[in-house]
Amino acid sequence: MAKLFCTRFYCLCIMMAVATLPAKANDGTVRPGQFNLSVFIKASVQVFNGNTAKVEAFLKNLRNKAAGTVCVCEIMELRNNNMQISNVAVFAEKTNKGNIGNEYKMAERIINRERKQMKLVHFDAVKTNTRIAVTTNCLSLYMKLKEATPELKLYDILDADAK
Repeated sequence: MAKLFCTRFYCLCIMMAVATLPAKANDGTVRPGQFNLSVFIKASVQVFNGNTAKVEAFLKNLRNKAAGTVCVCEIMELRNNNMQISNVAVFAEKTNKGNIGNEYKMAERIINRERKQMKLVHFDAVKTNTRIAVTTNCLSLYMKLKEATPELKLYDILDADAK
């Protein structure tokens, strides 16, 4: 009986030790990465033996496309105990249904919710450096900002239409 108890106790200790290993913060923590849309689309087209000239035309059309949406972007500085990340962009996109001021407010609310969630779960401090609001889609705004600031990191493009 004592041997059975001792075996169970050791197994419990080993399971507790293994369970706490991933909880320690180290270099394997989640952080925003660099995402280059142009490289992604070119690689996707090459997989299907496509023409890269058509890809360039598609990207140019996408950048200059007039959209019936509004986009709010916040460029933030994120900090926790392990690291500090600058130039992290969070976007919120909302379909323009006529009242543009209301659409901007809704998109800003979505970003505020995401900022609170980021601070609650992942980061100790979330500081907004820049806020941008434009009448275009968020993907083309991200591509324009990325051309101007290559070190910009995309955190997420949030859909403000989904409630």
